[in-house]
Amino acid sequence: MQNIELLINQITKLHMCMEQLDEIKKELEDFLKITDMNNISFAKNVMFSEEIKTNNLVEGYIDDLQLIDEVVKSNPKNKNAPNNKEQRILNLYNGYKYILNNRKIDKDTLKKLYSILSKNLLTKQELMDMGEYYRNEPVYIYYSSNLSKEPDEGIDSKLIDEYMDSLFNYINKGNSFKTQTDFYIKSQIIHFYFVYIHPYFDVNGRTSRTLSMWYLLNNNIFPYIIFNRGINYNKNMYYKSIRETQKYGDITIFLKYMLETVKIELEKEYLITIIESLTEKLSIEEKQTLNYLLQMKDTIKYTHYTHFIEDIMIQNL
Repeated sequence: MQNIELLINQITKLHMCMEQLDEIKKELEDFLKITDMNNISFAKNVMFSEEIKTNNLVEGYIDDLQLIDEVVKSNPKNKNAPNNKEQRILNLYNGYKYILNNRKIDKDTLKKLYSILSKNLLTKQELMDMGEYYRNEPVYIYYSSNLSKEPDEGIDSKLIDEYMDSLFNYINKGNSFKTQTDFYIKSQIIHFYFVYIHPYFDVNGRTSRTLSMWYLLNNNIFPYIIFNRGINYNKNMYYKSIRETQKYGDITIFLKYMLETVKIELEKEYLITIIESLTEKLSIEEKQTLNYLLQMKDTIKYTHYTHFIEDIMIQNL
């Protein structure tokens, strides 16, 4: 069991069993060797607008890709009063632009990112109860639509500064990683720990996932920024693995879930890219339909991709 220098409940250090991740890590590294996703063009292409859609979708906000394109292509400065849906889209769009153009991750730059992501979305009371950087009051986290279930609670507000400083130290410390997947694992430890702290009253989830993307971009790990997509196909497991990690301090189950889901999304993205290169350019609707078809259980798996692609090539001869 490997300890991580991040505390859970003031007693236990976050820890993981790396051996349990070795198999999925190898599968991912072998797959990435045959792809051409590790470049900034790929990252920008998927961030705007697909990752805006999926980052919001994790929290139950359903936005059509066509609407997202329309909102981000309009001039936000000329919009008098965007509605909540438009505001969430614009906030993520501007947040992604911010992390693409700013490498430094610390207390002040995170504050700036949060101000972008939460713009016009917080209540007056939430704004009043915010300190200079973080919340000054308790926050309650509902993981079920059944409101009779007792919610979880973010850590004591008096501990947030200490725990966030530990997180910044973890983000910025050097490492000797040899693979892209090692960086991805670290990005998801960052993702979890931010959610565990829950330093704000709202928009913690979107901020945690955007912070993880920021870390990946800073380290030129471009394929893995699509991790939001996989969460949406099994959100129950996402929240369950977060809560299990909070309870026991073992983050292995969360990391395995995030590795397995991103592997599926990378394989789908690779196949869709190949199909598009062999046919006419796919419309937004065609891409979404193909994405959902590939997600269906026991339809097309990566091991069958070669035959599937060969059929397409024959049809285009």
